[in-house]
Amino acid sequence: MFLRHFYRVAMCCVGLGLVSATGSAASFSFQGTFSTDDQSQVFSFVAGPGAAVLRTWGFAGGTNANSIVIPAGGFDPILSLFGPGPLIASTPLLATNDNGAGNVPADPGSGEHFDSFIDTASPVVALTPGLVYFLILTESDNSPLSNTYGGGFSEQGQGNFTQSLYPCGPGPFCDIDFDQRNGNWAVDITGVASAQAVTAGVPEPNTFLLVACALAGVLATWRRKHSSARQSS
Repeated sequence: MFLRHFYRVAMCCVGLGLVSATGSAASFSFQGTFSTDDQSQVFSFVAGPGAAVLRTWGFAGGTNANSIVIPAGGFDPILSLFGPGPLIASTPLLATNDNGAGNVPADPGSGEHFDSFIDTASPVVALTPGLVYFLILTESDNSPLSNTYGGGFSEQGQGNFTQSLYPCGPGPFCDIDFDQRNGNWAVDITGVASAQAVTAGVPEPNTFLLVACALAGVLATWRRKHSSARQSS
């Protein structure tokens, strides 16, 4: 029974691109810069034993979970949560947030509360501990078009779409107040077992994944030999 369960878990880890899994919850902070309005950034995380909090800091600034001071001035973000993985066309959209309202600070220049905030405890988003979920960062107005990942996003492939929506100057990252922002972003993923930034929606292989593959192969071989021995006896 144990070997059967372990084999199933190992294969699941391979299919989902699991980074690591522990019984405790931790915080992970990420920073980066977009060069165009229609860019996106994908993160994967392994759900911990409790609720996860997913938030941005790039618009209004503040101090992230890694105690790094994030300056204000970044674009107006959206966070969209999909899962559980793998991230394929049918992966369901669990939650999305454009403006975090009372959960995020005000931008010191405009006074707007445009950073994004998702707490999976309220409203309740049932995350299963040990499974992989995906968080996608986009710019405001570039939101999910359906309740699955395959529906795409409203402004994907549209380049610097804010120039036509809210013209504020020659560059991208205009917001609804016609303010010129920049491409900087900062994301915290807290209350999870592990998290990483991934490319094009596919987590990169790492040590844990390679070990999982190897163990799965060993267990598969053991199962075949054990089955053959039973049949010949």
